[in-house]
Amino acid sequence: MMQWLFLLLPVAALSGWLLARRHYQRYPHKTSRAFNPEYFKGLNYLLNEQPDKAIDVFIGLLEVNSETVETHLALANLFRRRGETERAIRIHQNLIARPSLHGEQRLQAMVELGLDYMHAGVLDRAEHLFLELLQQPQPHPEAAKQLLRIYQQEKNWPRAIEMGKIIDASKTGQVKPLIAQFYCELAEQHIPHARRDAFSLLKHALLHDANCVRASLLEARLYLDTRQPRKALDALQKLEQQNPRFLSEALDYWFQAYQQLGDLPAFRVHLSRLLERQPNMTSARIMLTKIVKELESPQAAQLLLYEQLHQHPSVEGLHTLINLGENQQIALVPLIDKITKAMVEKGDRYTCKNCGFSGKSMHWLCPGCANWGTVHPTEIHLTALEKLLESTS
Repeated sequence: MMQWLFLLLPVAALSGWLLARRHYQRYPHKTSRAFNPEYFKGLNYLLNEQPDKAIDVFIGLLEVNSETVETHLALANLFRRRGETERAIRIHQNLIARPSLHGEQRLQAMVELGLDYMHAGVLDRAEHLFLELLQQPQPHPEAAKQLLRIYQQEKNWPRAIEMGKIIDASKTGQVKPLIAQFYCELAEQHIPHARRDAFSLLKHALLHDANCVRASLLEARLYLDTRQPRKALDALQKLEQQNPRFLSEALDYWFQAYQQLGDLPAFRVHLSRLLERQPNMTSARIMLTKIVKELESPQAAQLLLYEQLHQHPSVEGLHTLINLGENQQIALVPLIDKITKAMVEKGDRYTCKNCGFSGKSMHWLCPGCANWGTVHPTEIHLTALEKLLESTS
């Protein structure tokens, strides 16, 4: 058997050679295929641990056609995410310059190039490109969205409003609350010198978003500035239906309105009713204590707050209670006062419900996640004592 096998090996080799020869005689063009020298150049870069140069070479070898456009776009997006915007821009410009690219692919490449410019901080070029896309017979949906981002960044509120209306009309995004915020920004600019225009802008804000707390607060502020306390109270009346978490922002406005009316007892009744509906509202409780102190006496205010804190304890309430009493006779009270004061000062008064950003001042545009209207006032309760004590140590 072994001898027969050895005899068959040359026969098998000869038959393989004949078959191969017949194949290459039938398909002679396949034998002429040769590797592009640039391919070996790219491999050499890879072997020498120079991946960036290798990528440039391989991009050059990749012919642009309808089948490879997605590959080019993916590579460019990768460069942009890595912060190499110049390379991303070069790839997208190369794509746009190709006459063989069909309409949809060209539009997508233009959008990506605009994003490159935005990433690089060249907003004027990005704006020009997206405006060109917006003027197409069928505008790309990203054009208005990116222009809104640009105008928001530049604080160009009229143009931002214009883009917001385009997006709203196209039904491609929920932007009415954003438009309301832009109107509020414009209104704040008009308040010092053009109050009538400011009122008109705030009306537009509420037309786009009936739950815009900021617009109602600004309306109340304008009415107070023009000595119209009744109208200010009407504007503030909407807050509880719009968003009760912002009621604490209205307390000073309510105080000013009732002061202008000369009717602090009515404010006391208003606060008492408010606390019946919002029992955890520490800021309203402290304001009520302040009004009772002014209308009656520090002792009456202290007794009221003492009774209230038994049911609804809070750090701010405790700190206020200590300052209403005769601290000097009790050795521990000054120390407690120091601790509670530090905790109140350390405690964050505002928190973003979207990203968790917290701070001591109100931001209508969250510095953390750049979302409008997501920062809410917070109340400091005894449940947060442990966390606050750690931050003071």
